[in-house]
Amino acid sequence: MHHIEFDTQLGHMVAIADGCYLTGLYYRDQKNLPDLSISKPDNRHPVLQQTQQQLEQYFSGMRQRFSIPLRVQATEFQQQVLAQLQQIEPGKTVSYKTIANAIERPNSVRAVANAIARNPLIIVIPCHRVIGIKGEIKGFAAGIERKKALLDQEGCWAS
Repeated sequence: MHHIEFDTQLGHMVAIADGCYLTGLYYRDQKNLPDLSISKPDNRHPVLQQTQQQLEQYFSGMRQRFSIPLRVQATEFQQQVLAQLQQIEPGKTVSYKTIANAIERPNSVRAVANAIARNPLIIVIPCHRVIGIKGEIKGFAAGIERKKALLDQEGCWAS
């Protein structure tokens, strides 16, 4: 495993790759950042370079979708939730309840929220586009202010 660290307008990020796949993308101060001692720094890794470049494009407004090869280790339920997140169009938001209904688990809103909180690929798998059923901004592993800023970036929230 390899990792790279870089700055964005919303803070210092860490991208992690295993082989030719991006397996993790976190803010450095995020509560669920994995132990980086099991990977080695690699500023030349192609997937990590691609990740940094596409995030720079995203933050400059030149990119809305990512084309990075991804691999996520998660339970089947978490995989279903993360797959639904990838269906949310840029500039749109949906509720946790909408995600629960989409995976045909309408009574699992809390479990959906927990799966979203464990998203290992922040921004690339757009968990920031999920809000409360009444339109309120709910939890975000990288902080509510970053979630608001990401929604602002995509034009779907006015601070």
